[in-house]
Order: sequence, then structure tokens, then C-alpha cells
Amino acid sequence: MGHSPPVVHNGGHLAPRTFARFSLLLYRYKERMKTLPTPHDSASVDSPSAYRHAASAARLRAVARAVATAAVMAVTATQLAGCFPVIAGAMAGGVVSATDRRPTATQAIDRGLQLEVENTLATRYSGAARVNVTVFNRKLLLTGEVKDANLRQQIEQYVRGLPNAREVINELQVVSSPSFAEQSQDAYVTSKVKAMLVTAEGVPSNSIKVTTERGAVYLMGLVTAPEGERATETARNVSGVAKVVKVFDYIDEAERARLDAASTSQNTPPGGTTEGISTGVQSSGAPASGVQSSYGTTIQPAGTPAPAGGATLPPGSAAPSGTEATTAPVTAPMTLPPGRNLP
Repeated sequence: MGHSPPVVHNGGHLAPRTFARFSLLLYRYKERMKTLPTPHDSASVDSPSAYRHAASAARLRAVARAVATAAVMAVTATQLAGCFPVIAGAMAGGVVSATDRRPTATQAIDRGLQLEVENTLATRYSGAARVNVTVFNRKLLLTGEVKDANLRQQIEQYVRGLPNAREVINELQVVSSPSFAEQSQDAYVTSKVKAMLVTAEGVPSNSIKVTTERGAVYLMGLVTAPEGERATETARNVSGVAKVVKVFDYIDEAERARLDAASTSQNTPPGGTTEGISTGVQSSGAPASGVQSSYGTTIQPAGTPAPAGGATLPPGSAAPSGTEATTAPVTAPMTLPPGRNLP
């Protein structure tokens, strides 16, 4: 495949250790960038030497973003050739379990839900549907294609019936399956967005999941309102993105600090609870303690007309300026049966 021996082994598969090291370097770089001054910081321009240092730091940021994009492009090219299934997400995610704001128990439940849904749909609807399942904080996002509206409804009813499913967002389209080129482009866009989120300032990239379907980028995660806006703006400016749909769970600053502290102490929430961090889904008002769902605020790239049908928000929520909105039901959190759906 043209890769050097240190990168390729076992019949052309990329070495996981190589990408783990690269992920760690990206993560350390992001943390380091937080401490560097910028030319716009008044404290950094008190002297010519300080200004030159700030300007050098700004150039370093730009170079690092370019390097990250090039690395992900190389990874995606290998991925499209069938060398490995999920390497780009692992690389852009960095040391995920160490900084993911979800408690370890919630991460396990999310993984169990994803495996259960994927295996069931692959067995039950093979050839009739192509469904991508993304799970974060017990919220399930369904994207892909189905052959008819009846099948779309059947899949949604099945997923909503799972005991650990807190909320289900059905974005399945009744259309023919896309070509391999279209799916490859979506994977490429996802990789680019992940790379940009890693290097973006003030964005908790390890607490955000990215999914792309026909150019529409879906962002899921536990974020504060400012973090969500920064992530949205970063994704919006990536080439190839047709629109950005926010599927965030919003938290306030106090909850963010608590979750970040818990994630650095073996990712265990205070009190040893195992039912996730959600204290409920708020359908209106500003972010407060607990979680507020943001599905599906849609942000269009500059100059792009709004898609037919608009976007969807929880009941009672106001749409952002310039964004169409309709209303979709929100599933209330459910008590977790012990051991149910764990991988």
C-alpha cells in the first residue's frame, strides 16, 4: 500500500500503537496551545519580544491545524481502501476514556446500546435498510436510508422500546442507498471535522461525536452553550459540509466542572452513581443543572439555502436567529435495569 514498515503490519493494517501515539501528541498539543498568548491579548504586546512570541504561537497553531488535516486525509485514504474500519475516529478522539465527560458506566451502556441495535437491524432488515447508529449519553441517532416509510417507522419503534434508550432521533431517509463514492465522501468529511475539533480552542473534542450523512454533519455530546457554538462554527467552516445539526446535551458551567473533575479521577462520577449524569431533559429555558437536549438545531454554511423541512427543536425551545424549526417529541429518561444491554 506504499506505507513504511513502522506504520504497516499484518497484511496492510495500520499499527494501532502508531495512531495512539499520534492521538496523544495531538491531545498534548491542544492542551499546550491553551497556555500560549495571542497577538490580540493585550498582556502579550507589552514589548516587541512578547509580541513576536505571540505571533509565533499563532503561526504554530495554523501549522498544527494543517498538519492535523493532512494526517487525517492520509488516514481516510487508507480507510477507503479497506485497510481498517475505525482508525480516523480513534486518532481524532485522542485518549477518549480519560477525558470523556460521560461516567464509565454510561459509556458502557452507550456501547451496549449501539451493539444491540446494530446487530438486530443487520439481522432483521439486511438488504432493506442501511442504518448508522450513533449513541451518546443514552441518546440514539439513526441516520442512513430505508426502502419505505413503513420500515422507517418499524425501526424507530424498536429502538424507542429499548429500556436504556433515553431519546431517539430518527434521521433515516426513504431513498435509495448512496453510492460508494458518496459514503466515502461522508467518511472523509467526518474525519476532517474531527481533526478540526481536536485543534479548535475551547472545544471538548473528546466529549463530542461526529456523524456525517449526505454532507449533513451531526454533532452529539455533553457541552456548555459556548462550547457547542464553537464546535458548530468549526464544523461549519470545513469544506464539504452541507449543514450542521446540533444534537448536543447542554450543561451549565458548574456541571461541566464537576464532570471534568470526575473524568480526571478515573472517570467516576461523585457518589459512585451508575445511571449517567442526566438529571432530566429540559425542553425550554437556558442550560441549567443536568442536561438540556438541543436536537436538531441546524446551522447552514455561509451562502447555503436552508433545506426543505427545516430543523427540529425540543418542545418549547426557541430556534436560533435565521434557523427554521419544527417540534419533535422528546423521550424522558428511564431507570436503568441492572446489567441490561451491557456489552
